Amino acid sequence: MFSDTFYPQVNGVANAIRNFNKVLTGLGHQVTVFTSGHKPAVGSLDGAEVRRYRAFTFLPYPEFEYSVDAIGPIADARRLKPDVVHAHTPFLMGYCAWVTARRGRRPLVGTFHTPIDEYVVYIARSSRISQRLLKRIAQQYQDWFYQRCDLIIVPAPAAAAYLHVKGKKIVAVSNGLDLGRYGRAGREEFRERFGLGAAPVILHGGRLSFEKHIDGVISALPLVLEQLPDAKLLIVGSGPARKALESRAKALGVERSVVFAGYVSDADFPKAFAAADVLAINSPVETQSLIVLEAMATGVPVVGADAGAIPDAVADGENGLLFPPDDGRALAAGLVKILTEPELRARLSAAALRTAGEHSLAKTTEKLLAAYEEALALKIKKSEPEPEAFPRLRTMLRRRS
Repeated sequence: MFSDTFYPQVNGVANAIRNFNKVLTGLGHQVTVFTSGHKPAVGSLDGAEVRRYRAFTFLPYPEFEYSVDAIGPIADARRLKPDVVHAHTPFLMGYCAWVTARRGRRPLVGTFHTPIDEYVVYIARSSRISQRLLKRIAQQYQDWFYQRCDLIIVPAPAAAAYLHVKGKKIVAVSNGLDLGRYGRAGREEFRERFGLGAAPVILHGGRLSFEKHIDGVISALPLVLEQLPDAKLLIVGSGPARKALESRAKALGVERSVVFAGYVSDADFPKAFAAADVLAINSPVETQSLIVLEAMATGVPVVGADAGAIPDAVADGENGLLFPPDDGRALAAGLVKILTEPELRARLSAAALRTAGEHSLAKTTEKLLAAYEEALALKIKKSEPEPEAFPRLRTMLRRRS
């Protein structure tokens, strides 16, 4: 597996790789992760070997490291002679995956986790012209990379719409959840730690980045407070948008109702869901959104934007509520409805738990292994000559002689 982002970075890609590695290695498969690091190193995590290669912090987005060594990963990976090469990001480590697969004549599987064109804002914040140009370049590179994969995995069906590739097999494999991690344990402890008391708690969790439109959740809060003045918005996570979000809360006069919990350890993260009564997510760029599934696994209803892959998990009125992206009034109305109608909340919660059960790691790892088998079959089929190829070749040689 190749990825430009991995633990100790905290994001959906890193979490997905770790979760799969635990199950794959537990089943007896040999997994090696090729990733970045400030210092080259070889170690192990979740049963997998982890090889880190020289990288530097990407200053516009400090949570991300960009790799600079392409020679080492390719040479080391080729010595391993893997059966399948799996790229989780399309950057330098993705390039290394492609070269490894091509030179070793092995299938290249590429998971499309994130539309990279959404991140150009971190490079060209002040110029919309530059942003449009960079978006176009990013989209073209993204399609160029995934066009070279033998099989493409998307975490949810809707994510395939971001790609413009031809003649490629695209399969949906959820990133999956360790359902045993989630439940109501730790609810009171977490609430006490962050001074939430008995207030109705709205949660937003994950990386605090501009493309996720978290400011839209804060903007809806004043409308919620009109009917539920003691409600709290709990924002868990860190990222480049935090200062802007804090400023937005202050400008709206709701800073006392917003709790920025910052980074929470992996062990404590499930407690944040346990402490919440509803999850709010306004992101238009989700390719799956593990946060949504984690909330559902805890029995927490979701009020989510009707965009990206969120509707793949959230069925409006069944296990959560949907609203038009960036529609603060609709978001606030959905939050108030769930928080003030216990019977509705209980019904949505029960359905959310059933939905989460379909995304267990055991089930999703089976699908991942099936995707690997299909990629191997596609590679073999692609390598074989057409049935009539050899007879035609013999005929041509006879004519020339």
